[in-house]
Amino acid sequence: MPRAVATVLLVVYLTGLTLTVIGNTSSGSALLVSVVKGRLFSPWMTPAWLDLGFDYFFTYAQPTDAALRLEVRPHGDAAWQSGPGTGATGPRAVRWQRLLRAMLASESEPGREGLLPAAVGAGLFDWCGEDVDLQVLVVPQPDRQAPEVVPDPAVLYTARVRRVSGGEVQLIKTEARREVAPVVPTAGGAQ
Repeated sequence: MPRAVATVLLVVYLTGLTLTVIGNTSSGSALLVSVVKGRLFSPWMTPAWLDLGFDYFFTYAQPTDAALRLEVRPHGDAAWQSGPGTGATGPRAVRWQRLLRAMLASESEPGREGLLPAAVGAGLFDWCGEDVDLQVLVVPQPDRQAPEVVPDPAVLYTARVRRVSGGEVQLIKTEARREVAPVVPTAGGAQ
């Protein structure tokens, strides 16, 4: 009995799939084929990233959906170590990604700049000592045309977190050097 039911379901599935492929034309088709295609097998005709049931950020393939990674090191060391949560999977990985995204987003909120990165750095004092460098990297998704070429991660945020006298936590944000205009003397002699 189970084999008979499985056989019938498999035949119905393959028949519907065949009718869906045959009826996927812009020209007119038989009423039966259009009803079967439109009502029974329409989920096969919708790409997964357009279906709300598959609304996951990895299906968008946007640069903003790339995975974030935390790297830490004791201040002054040359080698960066992968931070906690780097190899996590499932719900734990989602929580780490949410934390890192919130850490980057908090930098644009007036009055809250540096609070979350300082708290994350202070949480790493037991692991790396009381003077920690941390950086958040974005790992871009590989191109669909060349999946074997993995792009290098880009640094989004870098800071130094240390405990100063009195037990306070100090955050020193590292910013990239920018070009500055040269100082040129003016006609009046002032610079």
